[in-house]
Amino acid sequence: MPFIKKNYGWIIVTILAIIPMFIISTMFKIDTSNGFVFTLVENGGKEGMSTLEMLYHITGEFSIRWMTAVLTCTPFFILFGIHNLFVRQAMGIATAIWSLLHFVIFIWAEGFSETFTQFNYIAGFIAVLILIPLLFTSSRKWMKKLKRTWKKLQSLAYLAIILSL
Repeated sequence: MPFIKKNYGWIIVTILAIIPMFIISTMFKIDTSNGFVFTLVENGGKEGMSTLEMLYHITGEFSIRWMTAVLTCTPFFILFGIHNLFVRQAMGIATAIWSLLHFVIFIWAEGFSETFTQFNYIAGFIAVLILIPLLFTSSRKWMKKLKRTWKKLQSLAYLAIILSL
């Protein structure tokens, strides 16, 4: 039980980040007759959207929700005197993973060249590019290695949320 007591924040964040994957998994069907082939369920989208469009809307929505939750941690922690950086770290990782998933599904649905056709797509692409180094440098090892630079690098999350919104 010491593991759970020490890492309860990570466990809660991980569970919350994975729950929407069950919703997304209903939009796929697995064909085992020719190995494991994943195909999209037809008419899995709502409101006249295709399943693929619905997938990238859901993933985008969850990436924005996680990003907003991460950025509201700072004022919450200040108000209530909480110093649990590692819960925020787990939330940041969830944000980056949902954002990357959103970007991959968007490219699958629209194509990479579509990324550069509208301002909001370009802004989202830049936000994902910002989140990639934040994801890879979010470990405790990188915190120690980068020291003060780590905090400056992680502050780019504020730019990413502005670009995403």
